Amino acid sequence: MSIAIKKWGNSQGVIIPTSILKQLGIEAGHKLDMYVENGNLVLSPVKKKFVFTEDYLVKNMTEFNSHADELAQVSGTEIGE
Repeated sequence: MSIAIKKWGNSQGVIIPTSILKQLGIEAGHKLDMYVENGNLVLSPVKKKFVFTEDYLVKNMTEFNSHADELAQVSGTEIGE
């Protein structure tokens, strides 16, 4: 598929066809990484990078080290009962 660079005000841009956006699972407003690799312009969806996975965080959790005693208990007055 060929597309043309178009002038938008003082900038230039390209329009990404809806069919391509659907294939990538992205839409207007999504962030993209953009870089040049081997003379090619590469755009790819930004993926959230989590420092820790849920599995890592709960891997060694037990009833003795989960600090469940520090969680708030609902007494009923908070929800209007």
